[in-house]
Amino acid sequence: MPTPMDEFIPSQTVATAMKHGWAWKIPLTSRYGNGYVYSSSFCSADQAEHELRESLGLLESDTPARHLKMRIGRLTKHWNRNCLAVGLSQGFIEPLEATALLFIQKTAMGIVEFLEKGDFSDAAHDGFNQRVNEHFEGTRDYIVTHYKTNSRSDTDYWRANAANLNISDPLKDLYNHWMAGNSIVPQVKQSVGQAYPTFSWYCIMAGMGIFPDPEALRPPTAREQRFSIAEIDNLLTRSAANFRDQREVLKDIPPRREEESLQIYFW
Repeated sequence: MPTPMDEFIPSQTVATAMKHGWAWKIPLTSRYGNGYVYSSSFCSADQAEHELRESLGLLESDTPARHLKMRIGRLTKHWNRNCLAVGLSQGFIEPLEATALLFIQKTAMGIVEFLEKGDFSDAAHDGFNQRVNEHFEGTRDYIVTHYKTNSRSDTDYWRANAANLNISDPLKDLYNHWMAGNSIVPQVKQSVGQAYPTFSWYCIMAGMGIFPDPEALRPPTAREQRFSIAEIDNLLTRSAANFRDQREVLKDIPPRREEESLQIYFW
């Protein structure tokens, strides 16, 4: 459901927890795009639409709502014989982390790597498909963590997600190491890290307030205590630049030079 855009265009999408899922608000150039990802096991389509309309102040509005269904899952063989599945044809998890473009990019880069080697063997197919599947599963585990670590208890939906035990063995292993105060670097690199790096896992676990028992922690070593204020200031300065009015950002895009050209390759 669209809502009007103000003069100021924010730089970020806002995700808001709802009773039975979450809602997004995406700033576009001329309007906001709004949607509600909910579980039909816990509410009806009409209930979800009412909740979204209420949150947007559109209960009395004749703005239509489009109802879409998501087919969740992935292929086993993304590269099968002489066919390659890319994008929604290869799988979909859910839009919480907006990973569709990344899957497309990773898949395209991966197939180019094999094509440049001229390797079309069964082993190449298996290696490519395994790599893509590991990326899907790592992304799934990262998104599952958003729900599993929630602390809401006001609806059956959030309580069921917190109590969910249907999680992968690599994710259980990562949780166990995190709660024991151990490094999670090996777990991220060997299993779930095909999608999100260790830094992202630090952000989500700490951001959700999930920390080990203080008694399980040790003081940092001299090397771990070292940090650079200049580097931190530099990071904050560059990060702050992302939160400008996007109308101003669009005005500052430098024009393309005459000698520059866009090259697109097809095979």
